[in-house]
Amino acid sequence: MSIFAPNLYLCAYHLREDDTEGETHPLWSNCDRLLSHLTDSRLIPHLHLSENRILLPTPQKQISFTLPNFPDMEGFIQPVQLQEDSYGVFLNIGYDDSNPANTVEIPVLEQFNPNQILSFPPSPYFLGQTLLLTLNLTPENQDLQGSELTELANQCYQALFNQKADPSRSRELFGSPIFEYGNPREPDKSPHVLIWLFRDKNADEILGNCFGLTFDLFFYRHKVTKAFQDSREIYQQLKQYYLSLDSILDQIQAQIDSAKPDPQDNTYLEDFKTQLKQLSADSLIYDRLLRKMKDFRTTININLNNYNDTIERICATLGTDKEELSFWRYFGEQTAPQFRRQIEADLSYFEQGTGLISQAIASIRAIVEIDQAQCDRTWQRWEKKRDKRQQELLKKAEDEAKAEQERQQDANQDLQDHIQSIGVGIAAGAIIASTSGLMTAPWSPPTRDNWIKSFPLPPFIIALVLSAFCSWGAWKLMKWRIKSQRMRSLKPISQKTALKTEKPYLTGLEPAGHFNPSPGTGVEDKAGGSVEG
Repeated sequence: MSIFAPNLYLCAYHLREDDTEGETHPLWSNCDRLLSHLTDSRLIPHLHLSENRILLPTPQKQISFTLPNFPDMEGFIQPVQLQEDSYGVFLNIGYDDSNPANTVEIPVLEQFNPNQILSFPPSPYFLGQTLLLTLNLTPENQDLQGSELTELANQCYQALFNQKADPSRSRELFGSPIFEYGNPREPDKSPHVLIWLFRDKNADEILGNCFGLTFDLFFYRHKVTKAFQDSREIYQQLKQYYLSLDSILDQIQAQIDSAKPDPQDNTYLEDFKTQLKQLSADSLIYDRLLRKMKDFRTTININLNNYNDTIERICATLGTDKEELSFWRYFGEQTAPQFRRQIEADLSYFEQGTGLISQAIASIRAIVEIDQAQCDRTWQRWEKKRDKRQQELLKKAEDEAKAEQERQQDANQDLQDHIQSIGVGIAAGAIIASTSGLMTAPWSPPTRDNWIKSFPLPPFIIALVLSAFCSWGAWKLMKWRIKSQRMRSLKPISQKTALKTEKPYLTGLEPAGHFNPSPGTGVEDKAGGSVEG
């Protein structure tokens, strides 16, 4: 089959990255990589980053180029700023439809995508791309209908991408059949491709009048599909953790059933506390994943609204009814709402996991608190018993010490008594020894005649009495002297103790020279010199 004036439009979108803005942004690098297979022109040297929509120096709107190996083909590229968070690029290569000689065979489409250069590499910040292939039906195939048109579109797709595929949807748009390829659920594996077969110039002119809005329409579409695609990764993480909750909860229940409070062995409580910390950390991760899922839902809602608003703007620009755009409206009315319902269903399903985790945490915390309180009470009772036992032992030790002290005192007293007895014996022996010489002294009882000259008592008795009296007197003297010395040695200590006792009462006195006693107190100032009382 022959086709007339085929044109390929590439619409690619990429999130801005603060650390790769400007010439180092991966979108511009990929554009120059693509251009290197088609022409000597490059995009990066012409970039003029600003707040304008088109990122080229004014008044330049696009960078045009021709293909050296195909002089009948020409193209242009246009970098675009979208909102505040995204960049876009619009590339066109193809034949001029004003030249009737530009009727070519389908295999020529291979030159639009040499070495499969049209596919941009996926990345976390790459939103996606749409390839729109437009071609005019020649007079020979104007009468094709149904499956024949589908076969024509499939042959174009195979020549463009070197692989076979069937369209996911087909419909007429502005009076010309259009075929859509790709799975919006897997944009990385199945890119979004549109093949539009123009029956006349009406559809081509309408596309030219609203292509800027169509470019924005594809942008919102890819933002929705990218959010849903990223949500599937979060879904897998949530699913994996949610399915592991059963085993975790069973393990916790087994630990609770087998737990036996023991104040002297709190190993199981430490295990519970470790499990509680792990569940708290997992709960935080789980909640963050749920929050990301909710963010994706919000992103879909916002961009779905923008998509539908753009449909209305296209209708207002073209002055046509929304039914004419049923092909574009299908995504906003069927596909994107299905994405949103899927995420909402996932959220309602996985939010139960939050309740399970919270319940598990609350159960473990309650068990730990109850067992800890029970262990504390048991420990307190044990401590009371221990303290009582220690007090008994202490009292017993004190009694033994007191008994030992009494025994020691008794022993000391016995020793003192023994020493005193020995001293008395020695003193008595000394007295007897000192008077023993008088025991043999002659003595006659006194008579009336010699009463005055003779002693009334024997000399031995007199010496014994005098010795005993002297011993008693020496004992009394020494006792008095020892007591006097002891009193003199204790007197300074008593005075110091008195001064320390009176010191707190003297702290309220004013410094010397500032004391102003009231009259009649008997206390003179520093110049007076005496203190009464």
